[in-house]
Amino acid sequence: MTDLYTSPSLIVYVIFPLTLIALAILASTPSSSATLYVLAVVTNGFATGAALNYTLAHLLHLTPSSTHYIATSLIATFRGFAGSFGSAIGGGIFTRILRDSLDTHFHEKGFGRSKDGLVRRLLGSPALVASLDGMEREVAVQGYQDALRYLWLTAAALAAAVVLIQASTGWEGAKQEKTLVDEAQEVESRNQEDLPR
Repeated sequence: MTDLYTSPSLIVYVIFPLTLIALAILASTPSSSATLYVLAVVTNGFATGAALNYTLAHLLHLTPSSTHYIATSLIATFRGFAGSFGSAIGGGIFTRILRDSLDTHFHEKGFGRSKDGLVRRLLGSPALVASLDGMEREVAVQGYQDALRYLWLTAAALAAAVVLIQASTGWEGAKQEKTLVDEAQEVESRNQEDLPR
């Protein structure tokens, strides 16, 4: 019975970082197949949706039914926080790596600090890459590739940690507490047995 909830949760939690690694590989080269990239994104979305549903089922399996209303509200709260915090942290990682990559590649090409204004504009507008040409465009594309690759790899590492956490959350369901009705029925049946025949 426990395998009904735990194994699917772990399977989708393993698929999720694998799709992130696939995205990191596909986002790191200009010759990547668009079809494979879309397939990796769709698979990632399915893994995300399945993880959300199986996690809820697993949580409800592990907690006593008398606490389900608390457990479901807590999981909904943390899911809401996850989107906000994930976007903020991911955006920070992406921006930092993009800046470092652009600075490094412009420096390697001999531009030094003369491209600081361009770097600031590229941090705020990916669409600016399309208007660049020559060495500037090459460096900008490389910077965005590096930032995407490391963002996906960082997310994959965090997701792998989540697999370990999910695997250790428990395999046994909650022991169901006796309700007052159950106790009353037990008392009544004992009283019936004690009556003289």
